[in-house]
Amino acid sequence: MKHQTAVAGIVAAAIAGFAIAKAPEIPAGRIDSMVKEVLRQADQNPNQTSKPDGAAIRADVVRQLQTFEVLKNEALKAGLDKDPEVRNQFQTMEAQFYATQYAQYLERNTTVTDNDLHKIYEQQTRMIKLQQVSFDSEQQARAAQELLLKGLSFEELMKRYPNPEQAFNEFIMPQQLPPEIAEVIEPMNRGDVTHNPLKLQDKFYLFKLSAVERNPEAQPFELVRNQLAQQAKQQKVRRQIDELLEANGISH
Repeated sequence: MKHQTAVAGIVAAAIAGFAIAKAPEIPAGRIDSMVKEVLRQADQNPNQTSKPDGAAIRADVVRQLQTFEVLKNEALKAGLDKDPEVRNQFQTMEAQFYATQYAQYLERNTTVTDNDLHKIYEQQTRMIKLQQVSFDSEQQARAAQELLLKGLSFEELMKRYPNPEQAFNEFIMPQQLPPEIAEVIEPMNRGDVTHNPLKLQDKFYLFKLSAVERNPEAQPFELVRNQLAQQAKQQKVRRQIDELLEANGISH
């Protein structure tokens, strides 16, 4: 009996001396922040069919953050924070992180008006008809512009300089056009003619916006209002960032 008691004491002492290591303590704020981001991504998932399990997500987040902390500490012990290549990568990742945060900050603090939303709606639901005349040289196209200024109609100009593509007479969306044409056509109103010849491959073109209508299949404005608001904010943010980059010597 005394022998068994002694053995039990040795085992107990050994267990007491072999304490299980404690997992790193993660501040609640970090956990809350990551849980919030996981839930946000889940809400945006079109395949999400059930409500996320908040408790399970939180437990998984805690394990992930604890794992990160343990491995980070080991990396620091190994001196990786002093490795030039590691430092370069870290600084790049840090810059990318803050750049993303700043873009999100701008979006949160950007306001849009009903006028902004209606402008985007008109752009996205607009359908147009284009008439065009092509020329072999810019000089020839400029001469044709002079004829228009003197009173020649665009339709008469088309007859003077016919090409097979003029037979196309369907409504299209500006987004379907090559970017270099869409950029020129976007600010034009019905009846307007391009101010300058547009070079496409080896030809020079004059375009007339002959007709404009709304896409009959477009969803009503109120149904897409929230999407339009998001797009309007993003457009304003892009303009702000472009201006900031240009002010710092970076062209786009």
